[in-house]
Amino acid sequence: MKRLPLLLVLLFPVAASAQMLRLGEAVPGSLESDSRHTYTIETETDFYVFGQVDQISVDVVVRVLAPDGEEISEFDSPARGPEPFQFSPTEAGIYTIEVTPFEGAEGDYAILLIANEPKATEPEALVDQLMRPFSGDDRPGAVISVLRNGEVVLAKGYGMANLTYGIPMTPETGMSIASVSKHFTAMAVVLLEQEGKLSLEDDVRKYIPELKDFGTPITLRNMLNHTSGYREILNLLPMAGWRFTDAATREDPIRVVQNQARLQNEPGAEYNYNNTSFMLLATVVERASEQGFREFMEERVFGPLAMDHTTIKTRQGQVIPGSSQGYAPNRDGGFVYVTDFAEAYGASGVNSTASDMTKWMLNFRDGTVGRMEAIDALTTRGILTTGDTTGYALGLGVREWRGRQLYTHTGGETSHRTWFGYFPEIESGLFFSSNNPSFALGIWTDIAGAFFSEHLEPVPEDEPADSASHSMPSAEQLEAIAGTWKFVGAPLRIEYTLEDGELFAQATNQPRFKVEPTSDSTFAFVGVQAAVTFHFEPDGSTTRATHHQGPDSPMEKIVAPPITPEALGEYAGRFYSDELETTYTLKVNEEGKLMAHHRRYEPFGVSHVGGDEFAGGQWFLGSIEFTRDPTGRVIGFEGGNGRTRGVWFRRLD
Repeated sequence: MKRLPLLLVLLFPVAASAQMLRLGEAVPGSLESDSRHTYTIETETDFYVFGQVDQISVDVVVRVLAPDGEEISEFDSPARGPEPFQFSPTEAGIYTIEVTPFEGAEGDYAILLIANEPKATEPEALVDQLMRPFSGDDRPGAVISVLRNGEVVLAKGYGMANLTYGIPMTPETGMSIASVSKHFTAMAVVLLEQEGKLSLEDDVRKYIPELKDFGTPITLRNMLNHTSGYREILNLLPMAGWRFTDAATREDPIRVVQNQARLQNEPGAEYNYNNTSFMLLATVVERASEQGFREFMEERVFGPLAMDHTTIKTRQGQVIPGSSQGYAPNRDGGFVYVTDFAEAYGASGVNSTASDMTKWMLNFRDGTVGRMEAIDALTTRGILTTGDTTGYALGLGVREWRGRQLYTHTGGETSHRTWFGYFPEIESGLFFSSNNPSFALGIWTDIAGAFFSEHLEPVPEDEPADSASHSMPSAEQLEAIAGTWKFVGAPLRIEYTLEDGELFAQATNQPRFKVEPTSDSTFAFVGVQAAVTFHFEPDGSTTRATHHQGPDSPMEKIVAPPITPEALGEYAGRFYSDELETTYTLKVNEEGKLMAHHRRYEPFGVSHVGGDEFAGGQWFLGSIEFTRDPTGRVIGFEGGNGRTRGVWFRRLD
């Protein structure tokens, strides 16, 4: 599974040799590991631009840059086949399309401009435009439903639900909605609390006593708002070679917890998105209700709302009549069947239609299932033990967008991509889902803006910084900032670089983006709601910083001296994790690079970042911190990858 990039801002000079794209003319290209190919498109304000890069033998990342060089979009989904890109210019001019290889890959591609036309002004026509990459009888498609002022104003299918049998998408096509399932699971738990069969404050071991006792209660509420401290199963198992198309069982999350050496955080102290908890919650529902999860949901949730085409996928290969087939691009062209997660219900598993999902939206207004007490519970954001409020309630994100409260969640599995959002103040909502992994969920802002514009605040215009009111950083301060910074207690790093007096940042496994000064020590990230404060010493140096994005996160600057192949040899060896029952072998290759070897993966490089810390070359092993015994011998390392951290691997030789 490829990373899901943040919406970040990036400045690049337009190469003098950039080629102008013309409608309908495919341009071939060949990428080397460090290539960056640029193409240009001349377009007008409020136009719609759509094209694709055919990834013939290389996985690419496509970025769209505005005339001033600012990145406005990035596209990076499937590894082969078409990588579609689309955008709507807010100003006339020449836009740049940048094509780079994903993680140093090499190979051939072809880029094609398909549309450069006026953007539709009518909402439904705009949807037709945005769904154009997923329309036709030769590709996986998408479905959409829109609720406006309590009434369904659009329910439509695009493209194909099944390519083998030529079955088109319709509003009644069943879709695997992936993690959008989580607030259905939350509703099931709240219903059982209303019946007195459980409490959100109960320790989960009351219902699953075989879970490991970590010496502190882990409540059902902790699990519902992602503060349990359990390992994240979909980040942990890939470290052992598990792939997203592999079968999963109901015993897997229990086994993950049983094997976990210690909690990643005290329950309630830290938000960390967690599928393990929601898979376990489905087991809690089954044991507390004495019903199967599917039977409970159909009887207590779907049935009362007349969601007659909604059910739960509980096992791999289950036949769900009228449901879409998942696809991925084939390396040799076309598409291949893929399977979504098996037995992951609770965290995933709901299979629903665009029409049924509008009925679910109206339950947030009417409280037919659970009454308004349940709706209030589902939409009350979590509070950490620190007193900070998270942006997540019970299985559901709660935020504000353009002046309106929004209940929302996204979903992504091997093939299916889903977005759900409901605006309670205007009784309006939006649902769309696709069986094509290229589908870009970010189009929701255009669609919601078109259908609900009369209820929304205008899109704020960017205001120039008032540099005269603040002292700006000196050249010496900017130079002191440049370098690699790590988050204290988390396996995430940010590389700050200085170019022509401007500061840029690139986080672990993320594109580079610009940060602008708001004072001599504070900076704002352009295009993402984040900021950073650097703490300078009297001599002008800085090794401490605070990242502001949700709860504040302390950072430390890494000063990594050059490391010789001989020194790298100290880290070579075989390392085994009792928790994962898997082994990594580290070797120094002929080029003096430390390489990690695992039986299910191609060898990948491990880069030194300072001391005994290394950055892994794959997302599932993003950070490695070695431990030495009193004699200085390396005896093991802790591996991590964002949501999972501190997994111990002991040295075998």
